[in-house]
Amino acid sequence: MGSGQKSLDEEAFLEQLGVRVRRARARAGLTRRRLSLLSGVSERFLAQLESGEGNISIVLIRRVAAALGAELVELIGSRIDTGRRGRFALTGLRGAGKSTLGARLAERLAVPFFELDAAVVHDLGIPLDALFAPSGQDMFREAERRVLAQLIERHERCVITTSGSLVLDPQTYSLLRGRCFTVWLKALPEDHLSRVLAQGDLRPIQGREHALTELRTILAQRERLYAMADTVLDTSVHDEAQALNALLALAIEAGHTPVTGPGTI
Repeated sequence: MGSGQKSLDEEAFLEQLGVRVRRARARAGLTRRRLSLLSGVSERFLAQLESGEGNISIVLIRRVAAALGAELVELIGSRIDTGRRGRFALTGLRGAGKSTLGARLAERLAVPFFELDAAVVHDLGIPLDALFAPSGQDMFREAERRVLAQLIERHERCVITTSGSLVLDPQTYSLLRGRCFTVWLKALPEDHLSRVLAQGDLRPIQGREHALTELRTILAQRERLYAMADTVLDTSVHDEAQALNALLALAIEAGHTPVTGPGTI
């Protein structure tokens, strides 16, 4: 085989690379032109890459991955088990069921359960309300990324729930998606609000005459980001038992062995 010819294995790799880039670009909601501007890679070369014809250098593919907010391994693939599917991360707004389902999933899998917000508060020793004040948000985001990285490095298998706004930080969200199997717990705006209020948390409506309208706006603004998760589970359609069973099915597919117990909660 001449030096300019590709082996069948190399051709298959480039074809899969193109598929992964197309999927990541669609998930990120970027046109090819926009991706070109963000990555510094020409539209023509991106077209070749997505068609499986582009023999791209590692430097350029790193630029493309960064522009897409994706981990490099997500695009090029790896035969090394990074343990990503051993860690379940639940995302979504408050009231989606993250804490309840996360704790029960961890119990059934016999793995540690972490609420990232609580871990950040413990790390900094500052109340969450103070961290979410305008003056504390930068500190919170930095600590959130650091604490998440620590949890990932220390635990090959665990369940993590995140703040609803984590998806707004591209670097932290990329880390989460690159090292954890992510599930967006989706719900109707009315369900988000009613569940939070049922927990005794009146913050969503204090001083807000149009809390539900604001919530709908937030969901609409973040929907594209939440949809970048590996999968979505609608907790307005599924009750608690059904949602847990769906998560357990994903865990079994990933190689977990749930602790023996009832089929539903």
